[in-house]
Amino acid sequence: MKALKRALRVLILTVLAYLIQVCVMQYLQLGSVSGSVVFAVLSVIVVSCGKKYAFCASCIIGMLMESMLSNVPGLYVIAYPVITMLCAQAFADMSDRQLERRRVLNDNRRSRQRENGGRDRWWNRMLSHHREGDLPAHLRIPLCAGLMDLILNVALCTYMYLIGEELGMVHVGRALGSVLYTMGIAAGLMVPLRYILRMYAPRKRQQGGDAL
Repeated sequence: MKALKRALRVLILTVLAYLIQVCVMQYLQLGSVSGSVVFAVLSVIVVSCGKKYAFCASCIIGMLMESMLSNVPGLYVIAYPVITMLCAQAFADMSDRQLERRRVLNDNRRSRQRENGGRDRWWNRMLSHHREGDLPAHLRIPLCAGLMDLILNVALCTYMYLIGEELGMVHVGRALGSVLYTMGIAAGLMVPLRYILRMYAPRKRQQGGDAL
C-alpha cells in the first residue's frame, strides 16, 4: 500500500510538471530563456524515489512531450528516459554494496598514502566524508536537474548543427541560462516536493505536552 501511494504521488507530480511546463513556463521566461520544470521534478524523483520511479516518470513525460510538442519524430520519447537514467546512475542513492565498495577503495587509498609518507591535504579530508557515501540530497537535486537540462540542450544544438543551422554564442548563452534557470527551479521545488513524497520523517509528539 505504501508503494502504491508513492507511485500515485509520483504520477500526479509528473503530470503536473508536464502541464506547468507546457502551459505556464512560456509566461515565466527570463530574457527569452525558459527553465525546465519537468527536469526539476524528475531530479527530485531520481534522488528521492530511485531509478524505477524515475524511469517510469520519464517515459510518461517523453510520451506526453512526443505527442504534443515534438518537431523531430521520436526525439522526446527517447531523450527523456535516456537522459534520466544516465543522470540517475550518478545522482540516485547508492546501494549498500556500492557504499561498501567505495569505503574499501578510500581505505586502501589512505593506507597507500600513509605507506608512502604522504599526508592528506585539507580539501582531501573535507571530501573524504562524501566520497564514502552519497552527497546530500539537497545538493544532488539541483546538480541532477542542471545536468539533465545541459544534456538535452547539447543534443538539440547538435541536431541544429547537423541540419545546417549556424550556432553562435547566442545559442550557448541561452543553453547555459536554461541550465541555471532549471537548477533554480529545482532548488525552489525540492523541499515541498520531497515533503509531498514523504521523505521527511514526521516529528514525534512530545509526551505529556510541551514544556514551558
